[in-house]
Amino acid sequence: MNTSGTRVTIGATGLAAIVGSTLTGRGIITDNLPQVVGGSCITMAGLVIVVLVLIRGWIVDTTDARNALAAAQRRADDERARYQALQMGLEGEQGRLNRDMAAERARIAASLLAERARLREEFEEERARLASEAFETGAMMERAGMLKADAELVRGNLIPFPKQPDHAAERERSREHGPERERSREHGIVGP
Repeated sequence: MNTSGTRVTIGATGLAAIVGSTLTGRGIITDNLPQVVGGSCITMAGLVIVVLVLIRGWIVDTTDARNALAAAQRRADDERARYQALQMGLEGEQGRLNRDMAAERARIAASLLAERARLREEFEEERARLASEAFETGAMMERAGMLKADAELVRGNLIPFPKQPDHAAERERSREHGPERERSREHGIVGP
């Protein structure tokens, strides 16, 4: 309805309705039936055209729909921009985490290498100390004459176990007294 063609159409039909109303009024005053009918037809046609133009404008008018579409597009653009900003932030954060993990891995690898070198050094020192002690022990044994072929073996003192009773004597004693009943140990009962 904002176009100039629509305005011209409404203006022309409004003018036709005014002219038709004037003719109808003059025909009624002068008692001229053809003039009344003609004026009424022109007035009706003008009103019908105005109504049809208004209905067409009401049906075809997409201003509200365009405004709603423009608002939806602005919201979608804002949402897309926000999504892209969040995605870029996420990618930046992920890159920072990857860099931090790489630096941490490098630090751990360096500390493992240092720890391995320290342990190897301690191992070598311990091995050298043990080899030195073994050599000293061997030298002391050589000086003491323990490594000579004709050296006397010194045995340690063992504590002997006390004598155990002879099982054969016990079996003889049991034959003399007859077969003894074996003590029952079932269900927690212990016989005499």
